[in-house]
Amino acid sequence: MRQMLLIRRCAAVFAVTIAGVAIAPHAEARDFFSSFFGGLMGALQRAPSPPPFVNELFGGQQPEQSQPRVARGSGTAYCVRTCDGRYFPMSASGGQSRVESCKSLCPASETRVVYGSNIDNAATDSGKPYSDLPNAFKYRTELVAGCTCNGKDAGGLAKIDVEKDPTLRKGDIVASADGLVVATRGAEHRGAAVNFSPVSRSARAQFSKLPVVAAQ
Repeated sequence: MRQMLLIRRCAAVFAVTIAGVAIAPHAEARDFFSSFFGGLMGALQRAPSPPPFVNELFGGQQPEQSQPRVARGSGTAYCVRTCDGRYFPMSASGGQSRVESCKSLCPASETRVVYGSNIDNAATDSGKPYSDLPNAFKYRTELVAGCTCNGKDAGGLAKIDVEKDPTLRKGDIVASADGLVVATRGAEHRGAAVNFSPVSRSARAQFSKLPVVAAQ
């Protein structure tokens, strides 16, 4: 009798174990797939937007950024002799425009004015680079016949009366036929008269020590 009860108990335990084993995979399967796909969908819903560099790498839309514009007519002004590309910097002049000043310094040839931090990146008011001019840097390789500013030689500039010098400013010292004089009023405004007065004795003493390298 006891053996029969023991056998029945073992059979019941075995049946429960088998049933548990049969049910467990389904439960685990349901839990696995629900956890996987549920977690995956949740992760997709919560996925953050890709960082900017990903958009840039794969052509994503990026806000347009305005490019800085270089102001034309800014920087150092260079007067260019177009027949050979020779140039020289010019000071700002209130009495004349830069174009007029350039022409007055080189009246015997056609001239252009370019602007920039240096001649390599200088350009005209219309944006044409100096290097695109037909004779840019030509003076470095050849001497162009008849290409002159003063009508005499290739290297000289036209002679300008000191009273008409557009670069003259108050305080500038000028060597005149009567000796050294200082400008007491410059030609900052168009048509303004230029006045001179003798320099002080101490200033004359300083300049008298300077060697004379050329005389005309």
